[in-house]
Amino acid sequence: MSKIKVAYVTSSDFKKQENEVFIDNCLLDDGTPVKDIFDFEIRKENIKELLEVDLNIMVQAEVIQAYSQIKIPCIVEHAGLIFDDYLAKSYPGGLTKPMWNTLDMNFISETGSANRRATARAIVAYCDGKSVETFVGETIGKLAPKPKGKRKFYWDTVFIPECAETNGMTYAEIVDSPKFGLKYKVEKLSQSSKAMLKFLNRLRANPHTELWS
Repeated sequence: MSKIKVAYVTSSDFKKQENEVFIDNCLLDDGTPVKDIFDFEIRKENIKELLEVDLNIMVQAEVIQAYSQIKIPCIVEHAGLIFDDYLAKSYPGGLTKPMWNTLDMNFISETGSANRRATARAIVAYCDGKSVETFVGETIGKLAPKPKGKRKFYWDTVFIPECAETNGMTYAEIVDSPKFGLKYKVEKLSQSSKAMLKFLNRLRANPHTELWS
């Protein structure tokens, strides 16, 4: 049986690396390995990001732009942090990346966010040229007092997922750890993996027809 092809538009080498780990290790809802059903094609396109706090609005705009460039059904994925006390406004959400790009390792001190409760939210958006649908994944946690860990994938150095096993480690420290590593982050914790699995399970149920009636 031929695999279902998925065009994943991203210019991030970190996302490409995590996608490879995701394909090799993650399972669909019925326990079938992702790699048995889907064949991902990474398309390195530079997509202009909308400056928008609402991740859902932001990612829909990105995937429409991606489709207009490659002219085939495709997905994009974007993640951001949502402070618990700003959940209703989804802040900083889509602004997390430009804030991090500007503040870098001063993000915690400049936003007064040491030990602040936050949710890591990822959205996968799919466009088939007619419609757009989004899929959300979330990981609850908090922000570290200061950046910790070597892997500089944006705010991975400051986000601590709520996980008894990793006991207060940031995403970056988890990836650095011989005990856990990137596989553990992607398979067990990642908000992006959760969003991607929702999309893949939906696509698998409708592989040769339009996803939406």
